[in-house]
Amino acid sequence: MSRDALYKYFAKEGKKLELFVKSRIRSISEMDAEDIVDEVMLNLLSVIGLNGQIENIPAYVTRSLQYKIIDYYRLQNRTKSLHTSLSSDSTLALMDVLASHIDIASDFEQKEFVRSLFTALDSLTPKQRAIFIATELEGKTFRELSEQWNEPIGTLLSRKSRTIKLLKEKLTLFDPKGGNI
Repeated sequence: MSRDALYKYFAKEGKKLELFVKSRIRSISEMDAEDIVDEVMLNLLSVIGLNGQIENIPAYVTRSLQYKIIDYYRLQNRTKSLHTSLSSDSTLALMDVLASHIDIASDFEQKEFVRSLFTALDSLTPKQRAIFIATELEGKTFRELSEQWNEPIGTLLSRKSRTIKLLKEKLTLFDPKGGNI
């Protein structure tokens, strides 16, 4: 199949393919479903460029969409907020864990903890601080940041994971009474 025939196929079948994606992922926005179909089309164009021919385009597209749907669910399960449960059998969020390690009884100790939190944030690299602020404080999604910053979602997810780990390490070292936790 030539590139022109492929474009015609996606122009004709594009809406049906988006409906297919939406039927598998009920909570997906129309734009995200369209993005998934577009990614499959771009991947298919690159495969045609490398191999030259694909015998059964509808089967190839359907299978590719199924893989993209699986990837979509994986990405949704990997993103965690500070207020999201750390594991499926635990109801504690990261902020709860951090707070449980610190006995903040006095106003002075609370202020000291906040100072330590800002110090920990300041010690992060600019990219780590930016991903933390964008996702946790501004509520932006990884997809939005990926488009805005022109970086792959996987890179952003890894960066956020490393950032959370560093913050946990730095904040669990804080003890308002001067000892180690």
